Amino acid sequence: MGQPTSERMLAHTLADFASGLSFDRIPAEVRTAALWHMVDSIGVCIAGASPREESGQAAAKLARQWAGPGASVIGIGSSVRPEMAALLNGALAQALEMDDKHGSSLARPGSTVTPAVLAVAQANGLDLADAITAVTVGYEVMIRLGFVAGDRFLERGYHTSSLLGGFGTVAAIGSLLKATPAEIVDALGIVGTFAAGIQEATRTGSTSKILHGGWGAHSGILALDLARAGITGPASVFEGKFGFFSCFLTPITGALDFAIAAEGLGSRWYTPETAYKPYPCCQLLHAFIEGGKQIRAELRADGVGLDAIERISCQLAEPGLTLVTEPKDRKLAPSHPHEARFSLPYGVATTLVHGDVDVESFRVERLSDPVVRRIAALVVSSEDPDSDYPQHCPAILEVTAKGKLYRRHVRFHPGSPEAALTPDDVLDKFARNASWLFGPEARAVGAALTQTAESAPVDALFRRIAAEAARRPVAEAV
Repeated sequence: MGQPTSERMLAHTLADFASGLSFDRIPAEVRTAALWHMVDSIGVCIAGASPREESGQAAAKLARQWAGPGASVIGIGSSVRPEMAALLNGALAQALEMDDKHGSSLARPGSTVTPAVLAVAQANGLDLADAITAVTVGYEVMIRLGFVAGDRFLERGYHTSSLLGGFGTVAAIGSLLKATPAEIVDALGIVGTFAAGIQEATRTGSTSKILHGGWGAHSGILALDLARAGITGPASVFEGKFGFFSCFLTPITGALDFAIAAEGLGSRWYTPETAYKPYPCCQLLHAFIEGGKQIRAELRADGVGLDAIERISCQLAEPGLTLVTEPKDRKLAPSHPHEARFSLPYGVATTLVHGDVDVESFRVERLSDPVVRRIAALVVSSEDPDSDYPQHCPAILEVTAKGKLYRRHVRFHPGSPEAALTPDDVLDKFARNASWLFGPEARAVGAALTQTAESAPVDALFRRIAAEAARRPVAEAV
C-alpha cells in the first residue's frame, strides 16, 4: 500500500474542496443533476415510508418516540432532531433498494449524503442553493473514496453506504455549515472510527441492512458536531497504518491508489454519472430484468409457454455473483421481501412470469407463487469472466425452451450513463413511489419539486410535500 510521503494527507485535500466550493463554481448540469437526485431520494424515502412496508411502520413508531422540533421524517409527517431525521430518512431511502448508486465506486450517496443535507438544511433554515452545493460535495467525495477500494469492500462482505457514507456526509455538512478545513479534517478522522456495515442481512432477509444508509447520514452529522466541539481526529484516517482502508482491507490485494480520489477534484464531476435505480432490488439484478423482459416477449412471439422452459443460465461477475445466489436454498425460494430483493433466481423468474418488476413483486404473498418458484428452480449461475463490473452490472441470460436457446447479453444496466433514465423516467419512478401518499397527483408533485427556486428555503420542499399529502388522507391511499 505504501505510506504517505508528506504531511499533506487526502483528508486535507477533501476538506479544502468541501469548504471552498461555492454554488456558482458548480457547472449548471451538475447542479441540475444534484437537484434531480435529491428529488429522486425524496421519492424513494416516501416509498419506504408506506404503511404497507415494515420500514414505514418502524419509522412511524420511532418518529413518535423521538418527536421534536428539527427536520421532517419524509412520508411520515413528523419532525425529529436533524441527526435522527437523517438516520430515519437514510433508512427509508434504502429500504426498498431504489436509492441511487454510482458505478465503479459502488457509492450510494442518495441514501446517505442527501438525507443528511436535507435534514440539516431544513433545521437551519438554509436555501436550496446551499443544499445543492452540499449534496454535490458529498457525492463527489463519497464516489472518489469508493474509487480507492473498488469492489474490495463487497468482496469482504462490507457495505459501502455505512463505510463511505459518513465521509461523504461530513464533507457535505461541513460545506453546508461553513465549517473550517481543520474542523472537516477532524470530522473525517472521527467518522472513520464510526465506519461500519456488514452484508450478512442480504443472506438472511433481515432488514438491518436498510440502516446502512441512515447510519452513514447520521454518523457524519455527529462527527462534525463532535469536531466543532473540540474532539480531534487523525488526518491520516485514509492513508495511515491503522487507518480506514488498512483496517477494513488488510491483507490488501494490489495497491491502493489514493491519488485517484483527488484527481480532477473540482473540475471532473461524477454526480451526473450516478445511476437512478428503476427497480426495487439489488442493482446486480437490473440488467437481468431487462434481458428477461426481452426474452419473455420473444417466447410469447414464438408461442412458447413458460411450462416449456427447460433451463435458465445466468452469468455475472464476482463478488456480486455470490451476493445474489448464496445461500442457494434461500435465494431459490426467498421467504422475506428483503431476501427476494437480493435473489437472482427470484428476480429472473418473476420477470419471466409477470413481465416486469416493481414494489408489488416483493410483497410477501407474491414470494410463494408456485409458478415463480418452479421457474426460479431452473436457474443456474456462473461467473462472467469478461464482465467490467463494478463499472457496470452486465448480464448474460440464456433461456432454453423447446430445444431453442434464447440469449441476451445486456452490457449496461439501466440507469448507467450508457442506458440512462430520462427525466420523464425519473418522474414516472417518483409517481410509482409516491402515489400511496399523493394519489394521481404524485407525478406532478415530483415535477414541481424539481422546479423549486434555488433561492427558496429547503423547507419549501417539505411544506409542499406536507400540503400535497394533506389533500389525500393516508387511509384513502392504502
